[in-house]
Amino acid sequence: MAIITISRGSMSGGMAFAECLSKSLGYPSLGREVLVKAAEKLGVSEEKLRGKVERSPGFWERMTSDRRIYLVAAQSALADAAVNGDLVYHGHAGHLLLKDVPNVLRVRLIAPMSMRIREAMERQGLDYRAARNYIRTVDEERLRWTKFVYGLDWRDPKNYDIVLNLESITIPTACAMIAAVVQLPIYATTDEVRKKLRDFALACRVKVALTANSKWGSISFDVKADDGRVEVFGEVPTSGVLVRQAGPDIGEIELIAKTVTGVKEVVVNLRRFPEFAEP
Repeated sequence: MAIITISRGSMSGGMAFAECLSKSLGYPSLGREVLVKAAEKLGVSEEKLRGKVERSPGFWERMTSDRRIYLVAAQSALADAAVNGDLVYHGHAGHLLLKDVPNVLRVRLIAPMSMRIREAMERQGLDYRAARNYIRTVDEERLRWTKFVYGLDWRDPKNYDIVLNLESITIPTACAMIAAVVQLPIYATTDEVRKKLRDFALACRVKVALTANSKWGSISFDVKADDGRVEVFGEVPTSGVLVRQAGPDIGEIELIAKTVTGVKEVVVNLRRFPEFAEP
């Protein structure tokens, strides 16, 4: 079967669609629970983590170290949940957090504004104008966030495998369509797929361990895993305060990576570049 990620605008029927798929396929369905798990791992509140991974930064803000670790933790929590290959995820940016992961069916759900406004009025007790403004605000926030972090427009259909328009079909019909698609052989969860999912989950856990180290908050690590053999990549400035105060020390990177359950071997590859010219 498949990992199904659902992207949609606010009040577009995403939760009802996910619940329908979960019941039809017998898959677990996850949304905000992934952020709860990530917050538990980091020892922070869900509200604080949600603020970093779902809300766009201020005009002058860069990808700060705390925002980076929260994103990595959310990705790791989702990877752990998806390791068995059967999952419906309707939470935050699943198609981006699971980029390049096998067996993922990326679904985009769209609905007419009239339907979305009616839903917001019923669920949140808003009048027509307030409901319309709320939807526009949330959509614009998501657009700014995905452009800031991934350089993508989350509304662009080329980022998805299937786009479903609820203007002309019902949620049960949309659910039946996706349930039929994931029965195709291309979405079979083979032993090879399971291995890739386990490798991805392990790489994410190592990335969390490294990124959470406050000494290396300015370094963006990439990690690959293959049956317990982990390769760590990073770009490190060769001058400036970061190196003078914090290293990084390759041996320490190896030690931290080896604390993660499942890691058997660690290889570290750092690319060094000038941060700025010394006076």
